[in-house]
Amino acid sequence: MATSIPKYKSHDEGVVGSRNLHQAGWLRLVVVGASLTLVATVADVALATAFRAWLQVPAGFQPLTTPAVASLTIMGMIAATAVFAWTARTQLDPIRSFAVIAAVGLCISWLPDLVIWATGAFHGTTGAGIVSLMTLHVVAAGCAVAILPRFGLRR
Repeated sequence: MATSIPKYKSHDEGVVGSRNLHQAGWLRLVVVGASLTLVATVADVALATAFRAWLQVPAGFQPLTTPAVASLTIMGMIAATAVFAWTARTQLDPIRSFAVIAAVGLCISWLPDLVIWATGAFHGTTGAGIVSLMTLHVVAAGCAVAILPRFGLRR
């Protein structure tokens, strides 16, 4: 005679379910971060190309070349996504906290540009080239502040 034992949801199944929800939040943030990286990089590269032509930045000014702009924008947007993930997990008001951190980070990101300008570290360093670089930082930060809080959090 076989008896049927009722199935109960174990504590472990509840943990797995919540872990999957947690992973879904991280997956969303990874997708949003990758999208942010693509948008900001395309915007910065296009603007850098335009600035070089419009402001007649010397071709030898390496920080405004496509590889330099693209690689630094990618690294910056990965860092912005990581900071946003941290604020989303730890701060009571993650959107406001992220905006403040982004503003401070933007100001800090201008310091190397100002050092390049002051030292003339690269061939072809001009005021127009430095202002162009600083503007690219603003564009990337603006993309991060606009995209991550809007699409990076589950509602």
